[in-house]
Amino acid sequence: MSQKRVSLGERRLQDRRGIDVLIPNGASEGNVLPAGKHAERPAKVTLYVRPDQVTGLEEIQLAERRRTGRKPDKSDLVQEALDLLIQKYSKTP
Repeated sequence: MSQKRVSLGERRLQDRRGIDVLIPNGASEGNVLPAGKHAERPAKVTLYVRPDQVTGLEEIQLAERRRTGRKPDKSDLVQEALDLLIQKYSKTP
């Protein structure tokens, strides 16, 4: 049997719909979304990172795949890291 190919945009839309199953209290209406899942479309940017940082991301991916059976996307990991960095610098001393 052959599987129908699904575009990345459609898969992301399906993922967004799947949030309602995980969090049935209106998560898709913009209330609360789990980390890494945002209603707006992410902006595409080019960043330069050190080779050791790429290796670190790949090690995290491998560890998460071993732990959960699913390999997280590098973009999701970087978004999580940026959220933590923004949170750190948003705090007033």
